[in-house]
Amino acid sequence: MDKKLEVKKRQLAKSVATFKRAIFFAFTGCSLLTVNLPTHAQQSDLSTSSDMVESSLSMSLNAQAITIDDETVFISVSQFGLNNITNIIQSGNGANLSNVVQNGSNNEAIITQLGEGNVVNLLQQNNNNYFEIIQDGFDNVANVNQLGEQSFTVYQIGNEMVINITQYKE
Repeated sequence: MDKKLEVKKRQLAKSVATFKRAIFFAFTGCSLLTVNLPTHAQQSDLSTSSDMVESSLSMSLNAQAITIDDETVFISVSQFGLNNITNIIQSGNGANLSNVVQNGSNNEAIITQLGEGNVVNLLQQNNNNYFEIIQDGFDNVANVNQLGEQSFTVYQIGNEMVINITQYKE
């Protein structure tokens, strides 16, 4: 059990480091920062009190760390490019981690994590990548690198499954 805890700590530390780098880039190199709020809240432009308009030219950083029953749910998304989409649903008692980096255009990531201790580390480079995962169980890990015009869908239904995938176009 201690080994699993150590792995989770390392994965969380890695995700936090990526999150800090993304925050740095967001504040030093980008003009627009969009944070997704809970569905009851409304995003508005504070300077004009108007609703924010989604732009294909924007860089989005959606990050939220929530503590539920002493468990931390962590989401880190960094998108650099045009028309990138990330949709993450985390449900369960906590300790789920999602770390998504998209560099390029027209990339899409759909992540659903049900249960506890599930981890997704996704890197999509270049253009036109698609990734979808459903993790339903406990302590599942997916490490996926897609390096241009790749598509990958995986369902991890069960416990302690690990997948490491790298796809690229020659």
